[in-house]
Order: sequence, then C-alpha cells, then structure tokens
Amino acid sequence: MAVTVEMIASKEFKVVSKGYDPPEVDDFLNDICEEMEGLEDDIKQLRSALTKAEAAPAPVVAAPAPREDSSEAAQRLLKNAQRVSDETIADAKAEADKIIAEAKAKADKMLQNAQTESARLTSSLDTLRAAANDYRARFKRLVDDQSHLLNAETELFK
Repeated sequence: MAVTVEMIASKEFKVVSKGYDPPEVDDFLNDICEEMEGLEDDIKQLRSALTKAEAAPAPVVAAPAPREDSSEAAQRLLKNAQRVSDETIADAKAEADKIIAEAKAKADKMLQNAQTESARLTSSLDTLRAAANDYRARFKRLVDDQSHLLNAETELFK
C-alpha cells in the first residue's frame, strides 16, 4: 500500500498514558507531509517538463549523438524520483524508530526509578510500623505496671 500525504495528514493515534508526546508526533508527521508534497510537486514539474520536451520539435543537428529516447529518460527520471521518495520515507521511518527507542529507554528508566522509590517508601513504612508497634507495646507495659502499682496501693489502704 502506497503511503500518501493525505493518509499521513489524517492519521490519528490513540493517546495512552506513558505514550508519545502528541504534538511532537504531529510535528514530525507534518514535516513528512511537507517533504512528500515537495517531492510530489517536483514530480509534477518534471512530468510537465517532459511533456513539453516531448511536444517540442527536436532540433536538427548535422551529426546527432546517440541519445536515449524521451520515454526512457522519463522512466529513468521517475525511477530516480521514486528512489528519492523511498529514501525519504526510509529516513523518516528510521528517525521514528530512533525516537521510539529513546522514548522506551526513557520510560524504562522512569519505571525503574519509580520502583526504586516505591521500595524505599515501603521500607520506610515498615520501619515506622515497627517503631509504632514497639512504642505501643512499651506504653501498654507502662500502663499495666502503673495499674499494678495502683492496685497494690489500694490494698494497703483497706
């Protein structure tokens, strides 16, 4: 399936958390569209020039040098234009792959940092729970000891 400027311009991507930056993707696709439109304009101009060249009478030369006919030149020209278009698309795909790889690496690093922070916070929470349980146990012993002393003094006053 040939990719057209209209297909690129109208392509919509889903927005997901930890996905790509939509304005950045849109800007990149716009750059590709502009490049493809320029190439399409070049192809139109070349085809027009070819049509004019084919329609114009060939100058009479005393000893014409061997030259390829206009349809072969047009085919060669179109092949070159297609090659340039293919190279541009391949470059754009390579750039997109690079951006994707960088985004994945950044996301992986962010995930690793979040996991490290989560582990640190869980450890801190466990430490605080242990300290709270220790404080509660000591406070309970103190209350029990005070209650025992109060009961013992009550026995003295009977």
